[in-house]
Order: sequence, then structure tokens, then C-alpha cells
Amino acid sequence: MARYRIAVIAGAATASLVVATTALAQRRIDAAVAKLADGDGKIAVIELCAGACHPAARFVNMRQSRDAWHNTVMSMVARGAQLFPEDVDTITNYLGAHLSDGAVK
Repeated sequence: MARYRIAVIAGAATASLVVATTALAQRRIDAAVAKLADGDGKIAVIELCAGACHPAARFVNMRQSRDAWHNTVMSMVARGAQLFPEDVDTITNYLGAHLSDGAVK
């Protein structure tokens, strides 16, 4: 009986450690986020793009027109990104304003 309790406790402790480690990994700071300019939509980009699906390093150095960014965002939605239409607009507007060919780097 004592061995069973130890095994159950050890199993529970291992499960708790896995959950805590996963949560910590999800909260790691993405250094590439620091490259994002302040502006309307920055928080949405961080939370819904960089924080949800992929690191910001994947897109912070890209330069595209607003229309191209819209297509990119819609491609992400087609791949499973859960965005409301207003999120799509906010993200597209931010990326188009700050990560376009004419934006200041």
C-alpha cells in the first residue's frame, strides 16, 4: 500500500512538473518582439501571432504591402489561427503600417 501511494505521489508530481514546464515555456520572452514598433495593434500581434502560433522572429524582418499582409494573415486563419474579423483588420493594419516596404526599420 505504501509503495502504491509513493507511485501515485511520484506520478502526480511528474505530471505537475510537466504542466509547469509547459506553462513556463509558453511564457518565455520572445526577443524578436522587441523589434516591433509601438502602435495600435502591437499587443494583438504579440498575443495572437507571436504568442499563439510562432515566434516573432518569423516575421519581424519581413516587409510586405498591407494587401500582402492581409493575404498572409488570411493564410494563417486558413491554417487554424482563431481570429475574429476585427483581429484580422487590427493585425493587418499594424503589419501594413510598421512592416511594409515604406516603413522605417
